[in-house]
Amino acid sequence: MRTIATSLLVGVLLFGGYFLHINDQYRYHVPEQVNDGWVTGDLRDHDLSLQPLSSLMNKMESGEYEKLHSLLVVKDGQLVFEEYFDGYKYNWSGRGYMGEYVEFNRTTLHHMASVTKAFTSALTGIAIEQGYIESVDTPVYVFFPEYADLFGPMKREITIEHLLTMSSGLDWNGMEIPVSSRNYENDLIQLFIVEDPVEYILKKPVVAEPGTRWYYSCGDVNLLGEIIKRATGKRMDVYAEEVLLEPLGITDVQWSFIQPEIVQASGSHYMTPRDVAKFGTLFLNNGKWGDTQVIPEAWVEKTTQEYISYDIPGWNEAYGTRYGYQWWQRTYTVDGISVDVVLRSGWGCQKIVLFPEYDMMVVMTGGYYLGDEPVNEIIVDYIIPSLELHS
Repeated sequence: MRTIATSLLVGVLLFGGYFLHINDQYRYHVPEQVNDGWVTGDLRDHDLSLQPLSSLMNKMESGEYEKLHSLLVVKDGQLVFEEYFDGYKYNWSGRGYMGEYVEFNRTTLHHMASVTKAFTSALTGIAIEQGYIESVDTPVYVFFPEYADLFGPMKREITIEHLLTMSSGLDWNGMEIPVSSRNYENDLIQLFIVEDPVEYILKKPVVAEPGTRWYYSCGDVNLLGEIIKRATGKRMDVYAEEVLLEPLGITDVQWSFIQPEIVQASGSHYMTPRDVAKFGTLFLNNGKWGDTQVIPEAWVEKTTQEYISYDIPGWNEAYGTRYGYQWWQRTYTVDGISVDVVLRSGWGCQKIVLFPEYDMMVVMTGGYYLGDEPVNEIIVDYIIPSLELHS
């Protein structure tokens, strides 16, 4: 009897453990429909497989990708996947750039780092459409007459398009001295220290003929922010609220400022992932949100094209080798199938990844401020397999 009882007890424990294990597995739920403009739906109704995403969630539950803060998937214009995870808020002064530990959710504003650059690009296109800026071929020097003595013959060739494609040729050191090093010799950090940030950028020597060399330059993008302000007569954040955020129904945004009247156009605004996804959707829907044309259709087409390429070890693997108007274009290959994406990346694992051929977008936020980001691994191992492509 004791043997039978023991066997029964072991069986109950094992059986109970089995169910406990099963019950601990990820259970998909359709994103909540709230009054924010999003239509939500079941991913299985949009030709997506749940299994790869469930595997990803189960791995996260086991401790992998512990610095991922959110993952959203939009397919066919509907929000079909939305998950948030606990983690540390961004804090420049914190150890490992970590601040308060929070439970991230759909109302939590998140530090978007260089994703801001895509907003600056979009605002440039809107300003051109509205006639504030003549064209992408307009020389930069015309917006800065008080710095005329800084524009030599080569520098006078720099155009709006060169700033959009990070090919101005102006010297910058952000790739050699990354901002994550907190080294005060970093040019971006210097913008917060010097008396005149615009002069600081414009004083930089031209080290490559404009349009011939790509270099990841926050200086180029912050010049764009100032051009938007000078052309429209409105600080970039104010202009953004009127022409971009309000049409999207976005009301809760925090911008970063270099000085009280100079928005940090190159990065660090705060926004909810749902609102970031609204912005990203514009580039899958010819610039429209619903029936409202927010970004000119022609600008969306221009933005997602390749204008310049580079070959830089480390950057090639992380982002690809092709760059447009503040967006990367790259191709992933999974099981012999090529998938083209348009990507905007921000330090720490802030991402908008567009899959134009499949009318799909992925938004991620995270806290990978030190070390490698797992973005490419997640895309290759889980996101693309959810499309169930067959060669």
